[in-house]
Amino acid sequence: MTLIIRTSNLSKSFAEKKVLKNISLNINKGASVGLVGHNGAGKTTLFSLLCGYLQPNSGEIEILGTAPASPSLSGRLSILPQDASFVAGIKVGKQLTMLAELQGFSSKDAVTEARRVLEIVSLSKEWGQLPEKLSHGMLKRIAIAQAFIGEPELVLLDEPTAGLDPESAKRIRDLVRKKQHEITFVISSHNLEDIEDLCQEILILKSGQLTHHENIANLTARENVLTFKMEQELPKNVENLFSEIPLITSVKKGKDGERKLVVYFQSSDNDALLEIDILKCLAAANLRYREMVRGERLADKVLDMSH
Repeated sequence: MTLIIRTSNLSKSFAEKKVLKNISLNINKGASVGLVGHNGAGKTTLFSLLCGYLQPNSGEIEILGTAPASPSLSGRLSILPQDASFVAGIKVGKQLTMLAELQGFSSKDAVTEARRVLEIVSLSKEWGQLPEKLSHGMLKRIAIAQAFIGEPELVLLDEPTAGLDPESAKRIRDLVRKKQHEITFVISSHNLEDIEDLCQEILILKSGQLTHHENIANLTARENVLTFKMEQELPKNVENLFSEIPLITSVKKGKDGERKLVVYFQSSDNDALLEIDILKCLAAANLRYREMVRGERLADKVLDMSH
């Protein structure tokens, strides 16, 4: 495996406030990674350090084997900031062309590159449009297009689907998924469904510390647990519904209003029959569900780990 990001005891302070504390991590090429944490956990600061926008107070960083902001990273590392925006009154194609020129493309090649990245995000027809005439979803896709200039090996995405309608968010996820075989993505998002859908690994920051670096498949193991989204509130003693099923080890309800039920059980040679018994218990209690998932939701695991 090729190491694409390495940090060792990385720390960053602003005045007297320590924002990141001794962050050590290794990220390999090809594994899309989700970065999660509460507001103020240090996610944006970490991105800024990885890109060389900020300098650490202590510790080491290597990106693709070299220091952040090294000239050798030009075109190999890119970022989509959460607040990425375009200048009003200047056509989208011209702005992307200028950004390509800043990365070292000749005037002619910059136009070709700008058209190429607009094609990637399926917005070639918007070449001559002004940013203020486009929807928020289109602007987000064009912002991602600029992150693809130069065919980077590593792209950092900060809240790529924030504020988007479901259709626009799906377009962004489909776009990232399409490029994952070429690009390693690190995605910072409060939307844990995006992280679960797109990433293989997760980093959890809490108060400036890296508390977990986990494989998502391990966290949301599909064996020995069923997660239900219910149509109504659950009774207080819902675990009593399954008292006649000895292989059930525990039952967990969601918080008030969540209408969620998680049933844990011991694996056996007849797991399919056991699942049927669980469904029969719910039906006998007239408890209807909208969705059943084998395994736990990433959001539930992250909430448990963040407390």
